[in-house]
Amino acid sequence: MPTNGEMFVYPGQDHRALENPNIPLGDPVVWNQVFGDYSTSAGEMVGASRALTLAPVYQAVSLISGDVAKIPLNIYKRRADLGERGREVDREHPAQFLVRWQANHQMTAYRFWRRMMVHALIWGNAYALIDRDPFGNPLEIIPLLPDRTAPRIMPNGDVIYVTEINGELLNFPSSAILHLENISIAGDADCELIFKARETFAQALAANKFASKFFANGARIGGILEVPLGMSKQASDTLEQGFRKTYEGVDNSFKTVLLRDGAKFHQAQFTPEQSQMVPVRKELVKEIARFFNLPPHKLGDDSKSSYNSLEQENRSYLDSSLSIWLNTIASEVWLKLLTTDEQKGQTHFAEHNVGAFIQADIKTQYEVGQIGINNGIVSPNEVRAFLGLNPRDDGLGDKFMQPLNMANSDDLDADDDSDDQVEDDEQVESDDEQVESDDERQMRDLLTKAIDAAITRVVAQVKTRCKKAKANRFCSWIDEQMFTDTLPAFEQRFDDELKLYCSISSRDYADLHHSLVDSFYSGLNRNLNDILQSVQPDQLRGSVDSILEQYKAEAISKAKDLI
Repeated sequence: MPTNGEMFVYPGQDHRALENPNIPLGDPVVWNQVFGDYSTSAGEMVGASRALTLAPVYQAVSLISGDVAKIPLNIYKRRADLGERGREVDREHPAQFLVRWQANHQMTAYRFWRRMMVHALIWGNAYALIDRDPFGNPLEIIPLLPDRTAPRIMPNGDVIYVTEINGELLNFPSSAILHLENISIAGDADCELIFKARETFAQALAANKFASKFFANGARIGGILEVPLGMSKQASDTLEQGFRKTYEGVDNSFKTVLLRDGAKFHQAQFTPEQSQMVPVRKELVKEIARFFNLPPHKLGDDSKSSYNSLEQENRSYLDSSLSIWLNTIASEVWLKLLTTDEQKGQTHFAEHNVGAFIQADIKTQYEVGQIGINNGIVSPNEVRAFLGLNPRDDGLGDKFMQPLNMANSDDLDADDDSDDQVEDDEQVESDDEQVESDDERQMRDLLTKAIDAAITRVVAQVKTRCKKAKANRFCSWIDEQMFTDTLPAFEQRFDDELKLYCSISSRDYADLHHSLVDSFYSGLNRNLNDILQSVQPDQLRGSVDSILEQYKAEAISKAKDLI
């Protein structure tokens, strides 16, 4: 238990055991922590409950927590007999049922992981108590309230967790707590999102309040009511009351106000347009998206174009946002729910199955599946399982196709050199070449489409940058940042298709990848530099749009020639 005078108070919800003797109630800061609020420069108190009243925050938390929870998490055991990366789900492992199906007697795994992610996203930390049997096997994992739990680093370097349950502070060893941690400096829950983002959240709350007050007052702004000099207090009060009844409130929105006795009304506040209310609220959506590492369009900001396909959008979202949390969960499960022998022997590991999350459109799935079957990469039943279909009932679904032109030379009958046999072999080779040519053509078409989308995306990025930035900043961006800013998205759009195409056509992946990137960016830089050297700043945007549309067609044509 904590020593006397030691305070364990962490920001959170509206209710807390105030009778706890470790909470010095005379400290105003403690009161703010007790009731889950922080003062801000905007004048708004920010707590977990108030933050979730903001639509972008609620959507970000709901989106990420739901997506992380729905991606299946499994405990795998390695299978050396299936190759270097052979593995299978260990359905007998005591942790498998907990992390995949039911975390405890009251919560399914989906509900548990979503609850944990809500805690982690808002507070920056999520904690769950691991209940074990006498043999050390996990029986249940039970969420703890994040505002009443915190790690404590002991003098010897060990970490214990202090949590409040039913008004009592309890200590647990690190091995008994599943801890999902966002960024941290010292490892003691020191980077709570609600605290770090409180100014941004407060601005959004203030903007919402301003909008509500504006409409509550009949979409009219306040000001100063000037009365004639020498008017008695009773008369001025009567004038003010009459003015308020006629001017303020939603019901008075369309009424005409008549001022008598020389009274005048002077506007003393900015209108929403003058206050840049709409741009401010849009920018706050982007700021909130940055705190959650999300692209703004995920939170409803349509000012930036999104991806051309659901697969590409989900892959980018997975790589930039979800994968951080998926790796956090998997590594913590590996550390706390696997035995020391399983860890050191590397016989087991935890991993999410993200395949279903980044599935392509159904047409592309069937095309890629067909290419994989024709080249003996996968069996028909494996493709059917990926598509959510049952195995074939004719017994042929587990057989792999073997293209004859790819058979080992030792399998050929070198002794049979009769003319008839030679003619048959030549006919077989001709048929095989046609099959291979069809596969390559299909994959080349897919790769071409992917490169087309990649080029279109980068061109759109450059156009958007040109429209939003001043001419001198745009020039600096072209010289210093364009390549690094656009290359990851450019490569990601066609990388999978390029790898599969190279595996089928025996082309060198690194060489072809370098050629595609170098061809596109060298031409892009050349065209942009020609524009920057030949046009005036006020003509820059139109010239960039025009030349990039021409170059896009040229770049796509060059890419086709390369592949």
